[in-house]
Order: sequence, then structure tokens, then C-alpha cells
Amino acid sequence: MTIDTIEELRAELSGCVFTPTERKALEVELAELIRQRDEALAAEEGA
Repeated sequence: MTIDTIEELRAELSGCVFTPTERKALEVELAELIRQRDEALAAEEGA
């Protein structure tokens, strides 16, 4: 799924220097991936 992507984004956010615009874009992308993951997990539990 997107777990590898989530972990990559977390690592990039913590270990790299970004402009404020780049950081915000990555934070938004990370939040969306986490939302999708949580939604998929909830659907699996309800199935």
C-alpha cells in the first residue's frame, strides 16, 4: 500500500531542509496518505 511512501515522506520531512512551500506540500501529501490508509484499515475492519 502507501506505507512505504508514508515512511519516505516522514523521513524526508525530518531529515531534509525544504522551503516553507515545499514543506507544506509534503505535509499535505503525508496527511492525505495517512487519511487514505486509515480509511482503508477502517473498511477492512468493518468488512
